[in-house]
Amino acid sequence: MSHPKPNVMAPAASNGQYQHFVPQFLLKHFAHRVAKAPKGPKGTPKPKYEKGMFPGDLVISSLDLTQDAAVFTEKPVSRILGQINMYDDFTKPNGEQRHVEKLLSKLEAQAAHIFTKITKAYEAKEGGVVLTRDERNLIRKFLFLMKYRGHRFHTRFFHERPEAYSENDRELLREYMEEHPQFKTPMQVWLHNIETLINLEMDPELNWIRELPKKMYYNDAMWFVTHVQSSYMALCVPSEAENEFILADNSYSVHEGPNKYARDIKSDKEEALGYVELHTFAPISPKIMVVLRSLILPNPLEDQSPEVKEERDFQRSLVMDPYGHVNGMLADLPVRKAENSYSKIVNGCLVLREGCDGRRGKDDKFRFPFFPIESQHVNIINSIFLDNCLRCTSLVYNSKQAFGRTLEWYLTAPPLDIGKIFTGEDKEDRLKTLKKLEAVSRSLGSEKAALWIMPTLPPTLQDHEKIRLRRLERHRKLKNAVVNDERIQDPHGEAFLKSLMEQNALTWGLSKPAAPYMDNYFLLGGSYNTALEDIDQAVKMNTLRIKIDSWSQGVDEAIRQRNRESLVSEYLRLPSPRLWLYIQTERSMIMEHEGIDLRSPQGDWLGMPENAIVRAKKLIRPDRLNELMYIAFKTDTRFREEAHRNIQTEFAPFLQGGIPQIEALAQSRELIDLAITADLAFNSIDPTLASLHNPFARLELITRSIFRNMFAEIMEPERIKHNLSPQVIQDLKKVLFTLVYPTPP
Repeated sequence: MSHPKPNVMAPAASNGQYQHFVPQFLLKHFAHRVAKAPKGPKGTPKPKYEKGMFPGDLVISSLDLTQDAAVFTEKPVSRILGQINMYDDFTKPNGEQRHVEKLLSKLEAQAAHIFTKITKAYEAKEGGVVLTRDERNLIRKFLFLMKYRGHRFHTRFFHERPEAYSENDRELLREYMEEHPQFKTPMQVWLHNIETLINLEMDPELNWIRELPKKMYYNDAMWFVTHVQSSYMALCVPSEAENEFILADNSYSVHEGPNKYARDIKSDKEEALGYVELHTFAPISPKIMVVLRSLILPNPLEDQSPEVKEERDFQRSLVMDPYGHVNGMLADLPVRKAENSYSKIVNGCLVLREGCDGRRGKDDKFRFPFFPIESQHVNIINSIFLDNCLRCTSLVYNSKQAFGRTLEWYLTAPPLDIGKIFTGEDKEDRLKTLKKLEAVSRSLGSEKAALWIMPTLPPTLQDHEKIRLRRLERHRKLKNAVVNDERIQDPHGEAFLKSLMEQNALTWGLSKPAAPYMDNYFLLGGSYNTALEDIDQAVKMNTLRIKIDSWSQGVDEAIRQRNRESLVSEYLRLPSPRLWLYIQTERSMIMEHEGIDLRSPQGDWLGMPENAIVRAKKLIRPDRLNELMYIAFKTDTRFREEAHRNIQTEFAPFLQGGIPQIEALAQSRELIDLAITADLAFNSIDPTLASLHNPFARLELITRSIFRNMFAEIMEPERIKHNLSPQVIQDLKKVLFTLVYPTPP
């Protein structure tokens, strides 16, 4: 039986039911009652009212986005942010078609009780609200379903045939339907997933995490697990009385966090490469916003523990590094985790209460404070909704004045700070929507022009489709491991590392999936057999470095520096692939804590200069390879940390440069005589040079200068012998004579 075509704005047909994807109990928090029309003179006709718009009825003020020009309007609570027969399964008998809608209504009633508890606590000016574990879990489930039940996902699954489903996971969904022949349409899979989540019992021991993927479509089950387990909930309220939150169709499904796009050379399409959800949102009323904040962001209280902070920093580095040094627009949001009944704060640290062993219990309670947030944060959250309203039907508000202020703020904020960077296939439509909102802002009295950017993305992907299929294969293996209790046949982590390489290639915008990140590791002799252990050891090496520095605080600085140098000396004895991975972890931590970009080109040398050493490893003595890599990395880092630093004043003898051909020439009598002659000539021209450096330093600088000018010529036979590109020699020259052996112009 065919499904009716979705019609978001259609009135309820005689045989249809208007089903809300934003429940009415939430809409009522944004509603006001229709005022009774003033009584006119005798004989004046009685006013006519539309259905649902009689005096005393609850109505919503909104900006209707469905027309070419947006218009302000009022609609009954019963006829906004919904769709006819949205959750009906027309493949079932009439009496069973609305089974999921009834389950959603039951869940909404349970959630309404908890949200009423929250709103009443706020109205009573209480500092927060106490919820049980069951209440908290129900809210987390409800908030995910608010995302999953929305119009976007209805559109995703609204197909009669599996072949019509066209999302990136299309092969996986079709395989799931083949394994579960009771599902004839993707719509049935979606409705079954919703029903499964509604009926899910979230036990304190978290056994549900293991069982859920066996009961519904695996990808969406794991998405729910991530949603619940990777963030914490906070209640935000405006600190200024005039500020309010708005509500859009997709407010419960958008996120704040970095996104990355690139243009595929093969298809010439702009593809979404990845994103990170740092914050997601759930408007409860114009004055209360639930914010789900990612656990990878700093937590001052928990981070009092060095081990916890170290682990969080590492996890954040893994997730965020591919997007550059970004913290997100709401990194400084003044929120924290809820207090709980089984722990307390002692001397600024969390400790368990007496009689508690740290295990989760059904009777645990949580106190969620109301966090006042200033205009800037309110406007940012509202702007995230506005920036993602392309396919929305309505923007709901309480006060038109407050809406006008936040709209103007969004339109005029710098694009790099608050979205409005239009890329992807829908960029023209997004710009059209922005212009529509700009016209609304002007109608409200604003005279400011909207700011936006539409960058031209360079071709940075060879074949996005090939990478997508590889990712799907990884998903299949993970699903088999979780759902079918099969071991992943990947004893050496090869599939995992290939996936890691592809992910880094994608998110760094590199031209081919096998490029970049781990290629240098393999060039040094690393393999799939050694990579997992080397990654683990590199992390532990960085941890040890941090701990030694932490433990020695208060000790004489000369002793601390000697300890650091001794540790590095030991690290330089390790296999080159492992040292290279360690360098990457140290770089990531510096970027995170000091806000320094250590990956982009700087001056005359490349970002990540140790890689130039790696690519030229065939030219370098093995006993010097590690030292050259590490010196290049550390000198690069110090220079960027202290831009004023004159790195040309540091001298290491070039006679032991690590390249046999250079070392032999540098020790030749002819070269030494040439350097001495040049030194005498320079001093005769400018006697002040002798006072700047001692004789050894002057001869060293002259030697470096000579070899820099002759470097390509000297290395040409070796380049040909080892089949290296001229670019390898050029990059090596830049790194050697700028960082490892700094040489004046």
